[in-house]
Amino acid sequence: MGFVRRALWLALAVLALSNPWLGRSQAQGPFSPPTRFELSGRIQLDEADAAARTHLERVKAFVANEQWDEAVETLRLVSENHGEKVIELPPWQYISVRDYCHLQIAALPPQALQLYRDRVDPQARKWYEQGVAQRDAEPLLAVVDHLFCSSWGDDALYALGEMALEQGDHGNARGYWQKILPLSHWAEAAPPAAQTAGTPTWLVYPDSDLELAGVQARLLLVMIMEHDNELAREALAEFARQWGHVEGRLGGRKVNYAEALAGLLAASESWPRRTVSDDWPTFAGSPARTRSPDVEVEVGAPLWRQPLAKAPSADVDFLPRRVGEDNDQLLSYHPLLVGDLVLVNNLRQILAFDARTGQPAWGGDPIIFRDEDVKLEPRRGVRQPIGAARFTMTAFNNRLFARMGNPVTNSPDRTGRSTPGPGYLACLDLSAQGKLLWRTDRSDPAFDETWSFEGSPVSDGAGVYVAMRKSDVQPQLHVACLDIDNGRLRWRRMICGAETPAQGQSDEITHNLLTLDHGVLYCNTNLGAVAALQARDGRIKWITLYQRAQSGNLNDRATHFYRDLTPCVYHRGMLFVAPSDSVYILAFDAPTGLPVWRTDLPKDAVHLLGVSGNHLLASGDKLWWIRLSGGKIAAHWPDGATPRGFGRGTLAGGSVYWPTRGTVYVFDQETAQPLSAIELATRGAVGGNLLVNRGSLLVTTSDELIAFSPQAGFQIDSDQAAQPPPTSSAASLQTPLLSTPSTGRPDQPANP
Repeated sequence: MGFVRRALWLALAVLALSNPWLGRSQAQGPFSPPTRFELSGRIQLDEADAAARTHLERVKAFVANEQWDEAVETLRLVSENHGEKVIELPPWQYISVRDYCHLQIAALPPQALQLYRDRVDPQARKWYEQGVAQRDAEPLLAVVDHLFCSSWGDDALYALGEMALEQGDHGNARGYWQKILPLSHWAEAAPPAAQTAGTPTWLVYPDSDLELAGVQARLLLVMIMEHDNELAREALAEFARQWGHVEGRLGGRKVNYAEALAGLLAASESWPRRTVSDDWPTFAGSPARTRSPDVEVEVGAPLWRQPLAKAPSADVDFLPRRVGEDNDQLLSYHPLLVGDLVLVNNLRQILAFDARTGQPAWGGDPIIFRDEDVKLEPRRGVRQPIGAARFTMTAFNNRLFARMGNPVTNSPDRTGRSTPGPGYLACLDLSAQGKLLWRTDRSDPAFDETWSFEGSPVSDGAGVYVAMRKSDVQPQLHVACLDIDNGRLRWRRMICGAETPAQGQSDEITHNLLTLDHGVLYCNTNLGAVAALQARDGRIKWITLYQRAQSGNLNDRATHFYRDLTPCVYHRGMLFVAPSDSVYILAFDAPTGLPVWRTDLPKDAVHLLGVSGNHLLASGDKLWWIRLSGGKIAAHWPDGATPRGFGRGTLAGGSVYWPTRGTVYVFDQETAQPLSAIELATRGAVGGNLLVNRGSLLVTTSDELIAFSPQAGFQIDSDQAAQPPPTSSAASLQTPLLSTPSTGRPDQPANP
């Protein structure tokens, strides 16, 4: 028996050293540390300190005693000295102290509000007139950020909306103008959580003297310009009933608002649709993390294929099959399509291929960035990090941003260890054949060994935005902005800190990506909180906590713990989130952070593919359609255990393409009806992460890029699709998925 034990121990040691990029395997039998874990519900936030809270309690007393001068002055001082901290408003939700003070000022009676305005109006007027005269948004934003309730706050919002509309920024135009509308307007459309909040949790101007019909008309104009015609017709009918007789200036001339908008709505039917590039410049296709190119996809024989370094194996070798992939065949590669380039990266290299031929994009070598100095030797005596390495990048205006190097993002105890340095960001110039423009420097104190970059950044041209993790027993998630020209840190804002399944005993690998839409950054921390920040300065708009899973087992994980690449999905004012530390998929009102619904039915969902029509599409072992309104399950496929998903699917041309190991199944995005099945095995290929490549498919496996020719062939037509596909033993594509009763639960609030 002693010989057997020694042989077993030797075999385990060899297995540990066979994965040199990270170190010893966690599959160590009785010799490994405990695998069960408990997660505390306590979330660490950058909250207002005791002094600020004491001042705010005094404000309540001042208001109760009608000591308006003291109340106003105290709120001004707290806003100025503690404004960047956060404070809880209703349970589970936090806003900045500055916005909290604005809310308190907005709720003051008229005489107190006038007292406040007497003090701040001179400065507010100066900023407003400067912004309007110079067509400069910065002074106007200063009014909105610091002196919101001044007499010039609504005028600044109105002017900012006009500027945004002129620039085609419909989302920000809508956001500015909505803040002018009175609270009574918001009451009907508020999320369910707001109905029981007691006091308003979102900031709107308290008593605007602007013509509300003109503001409403502009909101309708935005709706029409976004081609949201169905909703625009309903809104226009209501507008005509209330404001049908009102005239005002629109488009530089005096018009009857209702008549002018009706004419624009009718004319919009013939407006040419804005041409959208076929590029796929970031994970999920857009910074909002939802995209469906309007292109029909045809798949013929393989056109070209290129080998990739095999993706690193999973953290625990003896786990059951992972959701949507295998332990030893991780589908970690998520390529980009930029012009005629296919771009893909790993820990040490960035590669560029010609999308049409598969040949190296420039010269004879596809590697455009190489870092052989990245040292990832095994580290004996510690458990292998928890998590899986993922490879994503972002391209913006011919600049390519990639997170490279060591994938470990949290090392709670570096003392006495010889450990590779944290990963870094690299920026390449695609217009100069991938010339390196900059990379973050570990010698910079802002990026020392206690800090790690979570994943690839996003950019809007004004900055480079990335999630960062600060190593500790309870790691912290921060959001940072880097200078786009040199990579230096501009600002960094803490979101939260919390316990993780590693419990401070193991290193961790995470890959949190930010979502960006109309100047707002959204962050799924996977640490018990979702947050929204202003991109220009990192100011917290809101942080909302959610119910975390309380316990688990690293060797027998609940499926939601495999959600290691699920950034927020933004769609028309709603935010959809699938945290790894929660059993739920959650929906929030994006402007306020208030919860809308939650569902735990898609238990295997590890990918949020995007939004189409009235549905959020999610996948894992199965493919799910979740109604945007209410969160009920509209459809799923298959009904049985097989076939299982294998990789991340994609949306294109009104269809959803969902990969399994041997077949890509095609469904109608909106109705969930089956359309066809693309056999991969007969083409000498297997499933993987999908990308639409100029009307065809690019499949990325754990070690290969496979581009198919854009020619019909080997597809099952819609009649044949009604028969069970060859790879399916338990389900048929013919099920009329959306004609059956919903299997979803009644709507639930997102928090207990």
